[in-house]
Amino acid sequence: MNRPAGAEPAAPARGPGPSLPAGHADTDADAAGRARAEDLVGEAARRLGAELDPGSARVDESGWDFRVVHVRAADGTRWILRQPRRPEAAALLAFEGAVLTAVRDRVPVPVPHWRLHAPDLVAYPRLPGTPAGTEDPDTLVYGWSMDPLAHPGRYLEPLARTLVAVHTTPPDVSPALAARAAADGADPGAVRARTADRLARARAELPLPAAGVRRWQSWLDDDRLWPGRLTLVHGDVHPGHTLVTRPPSGPPVLAGLLDWANAHVGDPAVDFVDLLYAGGPAVLDRLLAAYREAGGEVRPGLREHVLARADFLWVHVALRGLDTGRPAWVQTALRRMAP
Repeated sequence: MNRPAGAEPAAPARGPGPSLPAGHADTDADAAGRARAEDLVGEAARRLGAELDPGSARVDESGWDFRVVHVRAADGTRWILRQPRRPEAAALLAFEGAVLTAVRDRVPVPVPHWRLHAPDLVAYPRLPGTPAGTEDPDTLVYGWSMDPLAHPGRYLEPLARTLVAVHTTPPDVSPALAARAAADGADPGAVRARTADRLARARAELPLPAAGVRRWQSWLDDDRLWPGRLTLVHGDVHPGHTLVTRPPSGPPVLAGLLDWANAHVGDPAVDFVDLLYAGGPAVLDRLLAAYREAGGEVRPGLREHVLARADFLWVHVALRGLDTGRPAWVQTALRRMAP
């Protein structure tokens, strides 16, 4: 799903930036966007001791939690700057930074390496590569830049090994992770309870289809489908957050996993849902097989649980649309729920 901004590939054109296309009528919003970008670039340059070029900055304003600026330094290095929009978004950064530190030497692919980490600003060099796919912001449909099944050894298998490394990260590697595990990981039933609460809220606020409500309630009531333990999860593993590079010869290869803002201690099944949504059951099955081969636990009922989570995803999207004032998301989700 379209997530809070923070992905590292080039910013989409929909965000206001300091340079505008020919014929574009300058507006107060454009001027404000340029001013914000220039201020952010100047502050990051001062704190980093780096020579950043304000003229190269591109702003991504699409995120609910963070404003993101993509900027180039005098030495050619491309940087990502992330600025929280609200205090609660700033609070997310502390845990995200702890997770990145905990997994950086465990996962087989690069992850962002923060060179500046403050409550009001994060900065890091952009990882090389391009997204394996992008999502249409209106239809929420993915378009792949590659075939994920054509060469699984180059994409799905290293992604599976990455997920195993994340899901088996011990909480005691980080005080922040240990504290979160103690708070969230002690009761796996809390995950199901929170899901039930979201369904109850959606039933109260949205015209949900009766058949969908019956499906989701049956899933919630099925003890065998829910995890007996929680793990560290990335929380947002979709094609746009997986970078691939294209060597001079040969197929694309997984080169990075981005945007750890939704990392938490939770149900490991969440890290399979978006790949199922973007690629279908064949991608899910190949990913689960590679996950098992890499030492991951594929418990009985996991596949069915992932399928149910993917079905329930549209409830999350609809509620997110209500919470963020995006009626198009609500309408898209309701259409997807319809029989």
